[in-house]
Amino acid sequence: MVSGPALAQTAAGSFLSVNGPVQIQRSGGATIGAAAGVGVNVGDRIVTGANGHAVIVLNDQSRLELGPASSITLDQFTVSGGAAATRVSLFSGVMRSLVNAASGGAAADYQVHTPNAVAAVRGTKFDTAYSENVIRPGYQGCEKYTDVSVYQGTVNLAPVGTPNAGEDVHAGYEATLPCDKPPTGGGPLSMTGAVSLESANAGGASFAGAAPGSSAAPVPACPVCVNTTTSTGTTR
Repeated sequence: MVSGPALAQTAAGSFLSVNGPVQIQRSGGATIGAAAGVGVNVGDRIVTGANGHAVIVLNDQSRLELGPASSITLDQFTVSGGAAATRVSLFSGVMRSLVNAASGGAAADYQVHTPNAVAAVRGTKFDTAYSENVIRPGYQGCEKYTDVSVYQGTVNLAPVGTPNAGEDVHAGYEATLPCDKPPTGGGPLSMTGAVSLESANAGGASFAGAAPGSSAAPVPACPVCVNTTTSTGTTR
């Protein structure tokens, strides 16, 4: 078993681009401003402000693109035999994953966990969004939602309590998992109201109301906010 401090020092990748307020909260307690070229370790929490945006390139060349008001933790990144195993927790906001296939074309072992769902990848490019303490029409009594929008490949979306009872969402479709219920049937992209990176960047998504705690991360005051971009900043 690897101890927490040692785990936090496991290098996993680096920032390709940063725009607006973006912070790295190290597992040892330090908080620093993110910038292009700064390394990302296993155990790091990445938090973007209301106008923040960041692209992280992992060591297997997979990319994570964070939209505004988003918070993730990189829980696992290991490489064995050329294949990477990656686990990311999304606590609020939206993240686009561009998953690089393992050498030899092996299926990627890549999962995004939210407080109420698990999105397991059998594809390469998809968005995951998580919102809570909001009410959507047609979901009476539910205030937690995980949305998946799939652009390439297939993503299996399942309740966190029953990860083997998911539904496949195929390229060109999006689906929502409300509370602890099964996911909705997939609908065409941008047609069901699911939150995507594009809708979040356009200001059409609200993650407001998320309470501090294990299932949400408030954006802290930024001691070193950096506003930098690179010419290859996005994966859109």
